[in-house]
Amino acid sequence: MARKITKKKTTIKKKPAKKQLAKYRAKRDFEVTAEPAGTTAVKASKRRRFVIQKHDATRLHYDLRLELDGVFKSWAVTRGPSLDPADKRLAVEVEDHPLDYGDFEGTIPKGQYGGGTVMIWDRGYWTSDDPERGLKKGDLKFTLDGDKLRGEWVLVRMRHDRTGGKRTNWLLIKHRDDAARDGKANDILEQKDSVASGRSMDAIAAGRGKGPKPFMTAKRARAPASAEWDSNKGIAAKARTSAKRSLAKAKTMKAEVMPEFIGPQLCTARERPPSGTGWGHEIKFDGYRIQLRVSDGEVSLRTRKGLDWTAKFPAIAVTAKELPDCIIDGEVVALDGKGAPDFAGLQAALSDDDTDQLIFFAFDLLFAAGHDWRDQPLTDRKAALAELLENSIKSTARGDIRYVEHFETGGDAVLRSACRMSLEGIISKRLDAPYRSERTMDWIKSKCRAGH
Repeated sequence: MARKITKKKTTIKKKPAKKQLAKYRAKRDFEVTAEPAGTTAVKASKRRRFVIQKHDATRLHYDLRLELDGVFKSWAVTRGPSLDPADKRLAVEVEDHPLDYGDFEGTIPKGQYGGGTVMIWDRGYWTSDDPERGLKKGDLKFTLDGDKLRGEWVLVRMRHDRTGGKRTNWLLIKHRDDAARDGKANDILEQKDSVASGRSMDAIAAGRGKGPKPFMTAKRARAPASAEWDSNKGIAAKARTSAKRSLAKAKTMKAEVMPEFIGPQLCTARERPPSGTGWGHEIKFDGYRIQLRVSDGEVSLRTRKGLDWTAKFPAIAVTAKELPDCIIDGEVVALDGKGAPDFAGLQAALSDDDTDQLIFFAFDLLFAAGHDWRDQPLTDRKAALAELLENSIKSTARGDIRYVEHFETGGDAVLRSACRMSLEGIISKRLDAPYRSERTMDWIKSKCRAGH
């Protein structure tokens, strides 16, 4: 009697993404570089995605990234992909990258790992019959369906490499199919512009044009690409114009229910502020964090834990009645005779029930015009906030609500200026990041005096 043979089912154990990204994070200082730390939520997809980033670092190369097991498996293709099946391109295996890296386009500061300009050169979807087995064997066959690259490809691991095993070298080879092009190795590389923003490498390096359209992360407005903030011209003027359109458009959208309270985004403390591009630096006010909510003329002022302190700040509440329905994040502050924040004065005002001279400094817009703004980048939220306050606040006789400007120059210079003015410090915020009700690396707190 023949015995029934059953095959034992093999289970592929996935490494936790945190462990897979340990090497990636160890190589980078996220206070300096604007590269993603792997903390931004990635939208779900029924198909595996791929991204190829053109990277002008020490040497120009193309980074191939294939989504697998919650990360991007990554290779640096030294001369870029070739459509000629006879052409074998060296692909050096590098550390796994977070999936939100697929939306990164910008400049890594000099001195940082991989310093240079990064472009999203191609992206799309990829398939493979058994990618885990292919990687293990060193013979990964896959199909690309991108904006520039299509058809069948293979990554073949080299048995002996020139680095003595310190890095794993592969060969990227195009299979012979309808997408192959004999004798035209570099023709595809003549398509030089970004598929995510339409920009050239020079435009990305200079911070010109629109930022990349998201592909991996949740859909939101494009990140800004320029550099300096001026309240009356340049990016600020454009942002305010955009905010007018956004506020007007939001009124035509399907109305959303305004939350009673939104948990605040919190800062991560660091000794030094980030110095790379893509950050806005605000003065750190020595006051009480307060969330201002207006609904049908009714005003509430709540602490970061949600306690109702409206009765403590009646003058601010009166001024806030002039605002349309909205939720604004800010801080209530007392100013001394020189106009500097005075925490002792704030405590005294509360103790004496004499708060008419306190200021509400508004720095973020969470809800307005029947629309939740938290998924929008900070630049859009702040521009809309400035427009909302400018159009709404008329009286200043009792209470005061003021907009908080920010600076896009080097963080160290802003901190030094704050310290010379005897201020507490600064808050540095990623300009392209959404608002999240948790402690994040998107907001960095740097103080002038340790233990302040």
